[in-house]
Amino acid sequence: RRDAGPARAGASSTSNAYSPPWDFVTALAERVPRTVVKVAPGLDHALIPAGAEAEWVSVGGDLVEAALWCGQLAEVPRRATVLKEGPPVNAFGIAGAPCNHPADRQPIDRQPTCHQLTGSGGAEAAVGPVRRYVHDPDPAVVRAHLVAELAGALDATLADPTIAYLYADAPGATPFARCLEVTDTLPFSLKRLRALLRERGVGRAEILKRGSALEPERLRRDLRLAGPEAASLVLTRVAGAPTVLVCHPVPAG
Repeated sequence: RRDAGPARAGASSTSNAYSPPWDFVTALAERVPRTVVKVAPGLDHALIPAGAEAEWVSVGGDLVEAALWCGQLAEVPRRATVLKEGPPVNAFGIAGAPCNHPADRQPIDRQPTCHQLTGSGGAEAAVGPVRRYVHDPDPAVVRAHLVAELAGALDATLADPTIAYLYADAPGATPFARCLEVTDTLPFSLKRLRALLRERGVGRAEILKRGSALEPERLRRDLRLAGPEAASLVLTRVAGAPTVLVCHPVPAG
């Protein structure tokens, strides 16, 4: 458990916020050959014991927990486990596995499918231009530092080395990211964006963001949307510059 308290800087001070103390947890993992530690998904990577496998779990796109698999239970450095409904297909075209713990009162055809992505957690994805499709990785993939592995599977690149949006020439079927087709890429300007959306008749907009200080609800009010069409707006940075992508979701499957 992590105790509530003021924000602290540094891994050593962060470790003091846990109960029992983090040094007790790591010492136990060293003494017991097979140890699993359930932790909050916001765990600092610097606290992960050497040789342990760190796993992050999401359900339906929501990051819910993390676990450290220590000693003989460790198989890979990092793992992202994604539980979701829908066609069991991953970035490699391999069927997902049934969930080990089916949900009570859930029809068998609605049980979640388990997909797992693994890797070192230390690789870096290549950087390139904005391309036709943008992939928004699942939060478990982002927290596990497996964006580079997903980029390799999708033949995708980043447009900014610090922001986890992946860009590709093809949509790619994967449970590890949501895909949108990019129709317009603009340096952020409220006036230009408002004019473009008015021209397109966009009255409903989903607003996503990474690396942007803009507040989606305030932007929505400022845009004064009107019309029958819908669009997805992605607020981000490209090569460090504030950018907005006008997109449409690509249907899954």
